[in-house]
Amino acid sequence: MGKIKRREASLKRDFIKYFAVCGMCALIGSWLIGNMTNDLQLDYRLKYELYPSGNGIYREKLEINTENMNYYVVYHLISLSQFIAIPMWSILCIVVCATLFYRKKLGKTLEILADASEKISNNQLDFSMEVTERNELGKLCRSFEKMRAALLENNREMWRQMEERKRLNAAFAHDLRTPLTVLRGQSEMLAKYAGRMSGEKIIATAEMMERHITRLEAYVNTMNDLQRLEDIEIRRNVVPVGELLEQLNVTAEAVCAGKGRKLLFYNRLQGVPDVRIDLQNVMQVYENLLANAVGYARRAVTVEAGREEGFFVITVADDGPGFSAEGLVKGAEPFYRSEKETWGEHLGIGLNICKIICERHGGSLKLTNDNGARVTAAFRCSGIL
Repeated sequence: MGKIKRREASLKRDFIKYFAVCGMCALIGSWLIGNMTNDLQLDYRLKYELYPSGNGIYREKLEINTENMNYYVVYHLISLSQFIAIPMWSILCIVVCATLFYRKKLGKTLEILADASEKISNNQLDFSMEVTERNELGKLCRSFEKMRAALLENNREMWRQMEERKRLNAAFAHDLRTPLTVLRGQSEMLAKYAGRMSGEKIIATAEMMERHITRLEAYVNTMNDLQRLEDIEIRRNVVPVGELLEQLNVTAEAVCAGKGRKLLFYNRLQGVPDVRIDLQNVMQVYENLLANAVGYARRAVTVEAGREEGFFVITVADDGPGFSAEGLVKGAEPFYRSEKETWGEHLGIGLNICKIICERHGGSLKLTNDNGARVTAAFRCSGIL
């Protein structure tokens, strides 16, 4: 047997129910009030022998009992009371039903929305809205919760980018000191001793200054590239797994063959027909990781293309010395170089670029050691189960 689909709650239906109950209570109460006043009026009439020739229904020309004239006022007031009591009872029914409807169906949810709105206006986004109602207000609260979560995630991303920018600027300023110091020293020496220096010494000094100026230009260009990376737009497209694996394998073979390294390639994507990724950015990360691995590998480079829940994962490993303890923590920071690396070998920016692209793709970059360096790049995508 198929499951019975549960009917979704609706404020409109609840209002109709409360309105129907309110109308029923008003009608029943009005009928009872009318009967009670009519019975009371009849008993009062019989008791004091008012309109003795009447048959129980008041008419204009009925005979009046002059001996009990004082009781006629009360008699007519009893008749008039139902015209006051019935509207009052109807108003009471409306007020009671409206109050119950507000408290049970509107009040709590509106308080939650008002409290959430106040917190969001004060930039307090670290909370959650728990609403059990399944009606329109419940949908509104769940939409509000999605908006809050999106704002919180955007704020966290903004703070992350700000902190990353601060670290980048600090690293950039730190690494600029050495070439600037050298240039200042060389320029002061030229200004002071140029007349007593040999031609060869002047040429050597100029060449040294040229190398440092070239290095500074490289730093500036790299900074510009990093600034653009923070603003790149990820455009995911459907990529067949077979085509993706072929491109990864061909690229790795070309890079490894050029350096005389052996390639070990493992496919962990069995059963996945396609993935939805930004192939250009994924390949940029992959090529950077391959270049690093080939540079440090002794004999072989290992590549694994796999999956995790919601992520496409590439792992590139080498059989070299691996990361130092400091490198595992700071290896993906901008301009990081180990103590064994000289200033002129490289800028120390490759892994940081990979990290930025992975994070922009909703993923991450992880550095580990396993008989050598091992770097895992994860990219959030569609098509991975």
